[in-house]
Amino acid sequence: MKNLSSKLVAGAEMILGFIGLTMILIETFAVFARNILHTSTPWVDEALKLMFIWIVFVGAALCFRTDELISLTLIEDSLKEKKKMAAYGVMKVVQYVSAVGICILLVYQLSTIIRTQLTTGEATTVLKYPLWFMNLGVFLGVLLIVVMGVLKIFDTLQYFRKED
Repeated sequence: MKNLSSKLVAGAEMILGFIGLTMILIETFAVFARNILHTSTPWVDEALKLMFIWIVFVGAALCFRTDELISLTLIEDSLKEKKKMAAYGVMKVVQYVSAVGICILLVYQLSTIIRTQLTTGEATTVLKYPLWFMNLGVFLGVLLIVVMGVLKIFDTLQYFRKED
């Protein structure tokens, strides 16, 4: 299972990297078109907004998986150094439960928004892609955080068993 998970993460990282490169190329084209060709590129804003939302929220979920987001490093390292693993575990549980709770609320709200946009057929102004597709990036990102957060909460049980 770990091997499959690491392959999925590696694939997602490659896709997000490709999206980031595509964003750079699109923005470079937009600057070139505006300053050299003196022409407008209204589709650029919508395309970049879509890619930005997907890359930020799915990327944040991947960072959450590996604890690469902001944390209380000074306190965490101090607790580990002093071998106070139960206190460290409590701190991590509070972090994970908070993240999961907030993301559950977001999943609920986003599911309502996406359902509404699916039924109304809302689309963006210029590119005419369905608006729900943009919100799906946010939805998947927070849903991944919920799943990973629950797994991380169970993983923190190890800190309560190994108290010295």
